[in-house]
Amino acid sequence: MLFRQEKKPFYDLHLHILPGMDDGARDLQMSAGMIREEIRQGCEGLIATPHYYPTESISDFLARRKRAFDKLQGWIEEELPDWEGRIGLGAEAAYHNGLVCDPDLEKLCMGHSRYLLLEMPFEKWTSGVLRDVRVLIANGIRPVIAHLERFPEYAGEDAIGELLEMDVLIQMNAGALLHRSSRHRAVTMVRNGITQILGTDSHNLDSRCPNMKNGLEILRKEHLGRQSDEILENNAAIYQAAME
Repeated sequence: MLFRQEKKPFYDLHLHILPGMDDGARDLQMSAGMIREEIRQGCEGLIATPHYYPTESISDFLARRKRAFDKLQGWIEEELPDWEGRIGLGAEAAYHNGLVCDPDLEKLCMGHSRYLLLEMPFEKWTSGVLRDVRVLIANGIRPVIAHLERFPEYAGEDAIGELLEMDVLIQMNAGALLHRSSRHRAVTMVRNGITQILGTDSHNLDSRCPNMKNGLEILRKEHLGRQSDEILENNAAIYQAAME
């Protein structure tokens, strides 16, 4: 006899859902579809994390983010009133020289928390990159390293090992668990306790759609239920800290 597996509620801490903000949702219609899909899969709340690049000041970025969020919030008030107050704001901050010195950097953290979603460079990691991560930690910011599974060829084992010894949290994209080319590495990272946070990094409704439910199902099939529960608890704790 087959038993239906109930949806496990979750919080998504990495997605590009604000309309027209970056290479994510192109318009309000797509944002709405992404939210509805997140809810269908069991999402209880999320942190919108649009890309931040040094091509603009943080203050200009925050002004753009507010306009995009206000547009989305207006739709939520009309169409999904039960979801009012469930979306927090953050950013996926791309590492660059000088990032840690920016006096406005804390404003990119998730909501009212000190958690910063940090995208490491897609080029060889230098000692300066790792030094800057230590500076963030020394300044009281807790880096959440975005999709570490994508960086081995850029970082190398030694640099990744050095990073993992720091007080950082590692976020994995749920999609890494779904593709044959990346599944083995992704499952191993969860099994070995390297991954503490799962996010969708969703951008749209087709090629990079919300997929948390499918990722969690893979973890259960791999007999990683305990690790999955711990990841969901971490997601919930960070979300609550951001929304306080």
